[in-house]
Amino acid sequence: MWHHSAKGRPCLTRLIKGIKNTNPLRPVISNHHNSNKLPVSISCTSMATSALQQVTRVVVEPPSCLHDESVNISVDGLTPEDEVTLVASMTDTRGVLFMSFAHYKADGNGQVDVSTMESLGGSYRGVFTMGLLSSLLPALEKHKFTRFFKRDVENPNIVTVSVFQGHLSNEELVAEDRSEPLSTATHLRHYMAPGVQRIPVRYGKVRGCLFLPPGDGPFPGVVDMFGSAGGLLEYRSAQLASRGIASLALAFFAYDDLPKSLEEFNMAYFEEAVEFLLKHEKVEKPNMGVIGISKGGDLALSMSTFIPEVTAGVCINGSISNIQSRLNLHDRSIPGLDFDLGKIEIVDGTMDCYESVNDPKEYPETIIPIERADANFLFLVSCDDRNWKSEMFADLAVERLRLAGKTNYTVNKYPGAGHLLEPPYSTFCWASYHKMIRASMLWGGSLRPHIDAQVHAWNTLLTFLGKHLRNQTSKGKL
Repeated sequence: MWHHSAKGRPCLTRLIKGIKNTNPLRPVISNHHNSNKLPVSISCTSMATSALQQVTRVVVEPPSCLHDESVNISVDGLTPEDEVTLVASMTDTRGVLFMSFAHYKADGNGQVDVSTMESLGGSYRGVFTMGLLSSLLPALEKHKFTRFFKRDVENPNIVTVSVFQGHLSNEELVAEDRSEPLSTATHLRHYMAPGVQRIPVRYGKVRGCLFLPPGDGPFPGVVDMFGSAGGLLEYRSAQLASRGIASLALAFFAYDDLPKSLEEFNMAYFEEAVEFLLKHEKVEKPNMGVIGISKGGDLALSMSTFIPEVTAGVCINGSISNIQSRLNLHDRSIPGLDFDLGKIEIVDGTMDCYESVNDPKEYPETIIPIERADANFLFLVSCDDRNWKSEMFADLAVERLRLAGKTNYTVNKYPGAGHLLEPPYSTFCWASYHKMIRASMLWGGSLRPHIDAQVHAWNTLLTFLGKHLRNQTSKGKL
């Protein structure tokens, strides 16, 4: 875990100097490592002192790739047994700097290989190939509860990886008089593969953004939703399109001319989104899927239950009950399951809401009747979710399906994972400020199990959608 210091400020100019995105490299789909090729990402080097002068260099391979792909980070040209600190940094859309660091000891050949060697301290310990990129946290104390935010998904995240002499502390790394790095490399992480199309959507009342894979299609289609922070998040849909799925990133409140609050939703809005997607010439007919996390999770269950064209529903840490907001159907409404604010606890300056959501069994009128659905369900469940009791919600959902004689579900549970289960190698966020609540929320989870869960959950999600949405005539596209 990154330890913050209020004593020093990082030299931001030095950290991101020279990094511009005027002509970014396009994604490299292959993960194959070519140790004989010097990546174009090397931006500066330093001469290491030894009997024979040699160049120290840090290498990120590949230098450019899709965001859900892993990389190998290595250093060569060191003195054998040298103690060094590897540092990764990148800025988000708002200009907030995120950093991570790890201590290593060079081998007898003067090399460090992150994929095979143990970190001796820093943001993580042990062998962790993607540890530097996954453990990025806000560098400044004032941004402690800031979640990494990327608005412009058409351009990559720019990661700077540097190597410093010695095992440096967090305070030394953010100090103005910090030593210069021995070597620095730039790595680009793309949300959109070459040829992916991004199309803003204003269709009737529907607001969102459609991402289409390269090619003529048709492609399996999904509606993709996030939670109670509102607005429009596009990065997951961009990554889905990069993996062969036409994805509509759907806003449902607090965006454009949509309602500003969570008071109520109309199923007609989500039906219109399905209509839009299935009308598109590049989207497979007659069925589609839906993905939702948090509040979007219960909306995904409702869409799978009440919209016949939705035949695959992915619920990520969502509730079996309609949370907080009334859902208006055509002939009735499902009331929202409320919170007991008196049960919220303050932990490390954040709101722990785990015990605050009312028990769905005590408010059966709020429960979504998923047993009536013909759709297939995938429940991705984090067992260390502190936002609410995701594991209990999933257990209740499975119980209802079993009692109805249904076998149309898969449940994956991830011990040690927190609420924000994102696509692979997204920065781990254990707590962050929630703009609608206007307070910092505790999401839970631990770094390594959470990152491992994201990789497994993503692969499971892609396989599930491919199985249940792909027509027999289009096998092999996913």
